[in-house]
Amino acid sequence: MNHERLSHLLRCPACGSEMRYRPKVYSYCCTGPVLHTYRVKDEIADMIQGEEEERQRKVDRAFGRRAGRSYEKNVTAAGAFDRFMGQVMWGTNKFIPLMFELLDSVASDCEPGYFLDIPVGTGVFTAGEYSLQPNLEFIAADYNRRMLEAALEKVRAEDFGNVMLVRTDARSLPFSDASFTGVLSMNGFGSLPEPERCLEELVRVLKPNGKFAGSMYVKGERLTTDLLLGRVGAWLGWFSGPFYTEEQFLGMLDGRGIKKVVTRKINSIMFFSGRKCAGEVPATPDTDEHTLVKA
Repeated sequence: MNHERLSHLLRCPACGSEMRYRPKVYSYCCTGPVLHTYRVKDEIADMIQGEEEERQRKVDRAFGRRAGRSYEKNVTAAGAFDRFMGQVMWGTNKFIPLMFELLDSVASDCEPGYFLDIPVGTGVFTAGEYSLQPNLEFIAADYNRRMLEAALEKVRAEDFGNVMLVRTDARSLPFSDASFTGVLSMNGFGSLPEPERCLEELVRVLKPNGKFAGSMYVKGERLTTDLLLGRVGAWLGWFSGPFYTEEQFLGMLDGRGIKKVVTRKINSIMFFSGRKCAGEVPATPDTDEHTLVKA
């Protein structure tokens, strides 16, 4: 990890001051009147100021239920049982190949610079694409340290030189305004706490005309999925809610200056892609519910 490069992006989540990396203590330290310090452990920069113990317990418990290889098998429908469960939960597994293609389709349409992948999870869908985008520096971020450690294994195995891992709370991102040419949030808005606050932060750190894309569960499309996610998924800690309809979420994007949004839905999974308006907010174009194209 190139800590000097990363320090130029960082701002103290506690006070907003600039950050400096101190190699002797393996920490980022802020330049404000109060010296806030954030440790680097195993190449993961931990930028969380103050732990929410109950939230961390829930995160660890949820990942523990789907830990390691079983988690990745579940989300990629790698085994017969996983495919069966995907059919039960979503009514289809056809959206999974699009998950692997999403980062490439978005990143290849971005200007050179920094790209934020949040929540990266274990990197199962995106880590393999990092090396294919040499013009981008990827910040792979998540709240769950155990997932970041799994993503780190993939980064180390492939010796990616354009990836930096950051543990952060999406409600208070430790990055300067307009830092990223692209932001990807794959399946984030069902698991992030206070999703509207998180969306504000993601848009804040995106450059004008930057690409904002992702995938998410939208309610109101399939009753079985709504019941399973709203009750069982939330109880297990896999999803936190609140959940949104397609119309509600597109309204949230429009209200925060994400325009030219195009979508594609497969049952209750929606893929979306748009750009941050660079100036005066234009009228929102109609969305295409059948084809995700480059905005």
